[in-house]
Amino acid sequence: MRYFYIMTVLLFTLGCSMPSTTVRSIDSRPSIAIKGASTAADLLIDGLNVGKAEAYNGDPKTMVIEPGTHRVSIVENGNVVYEQSIFVESELKTITVR
Repeated sequence: MRYFYIMTVLLFTLGCSMPSTTVRSIDSRPSIAIKGASTAADLLIDGLNVGKAEAYNGDPKTMVIEPGTHRVSIVENGNVVYEQSIFVESELKTITVR
């Protein structure tokens, strides 16, 4: 009888444990990646220097920006090598510099 009581308590205790749930979400904020920029090129978003363009090559780092229209410029040694207004709404937009 004692064995039955112990088994009942164990099953009750183990059977009442809370379920665990893992939720993973994908980051779908707008971002840009710059491909083909030289090591000396700087990235400007809306006129603000955000660092070296090659740092945001998408492998693994991208530049997360707010949705909307932005002016993207890539400047190397004081010369603009790429400049364009882009519209980003969601996900990743890749810019290739040639």
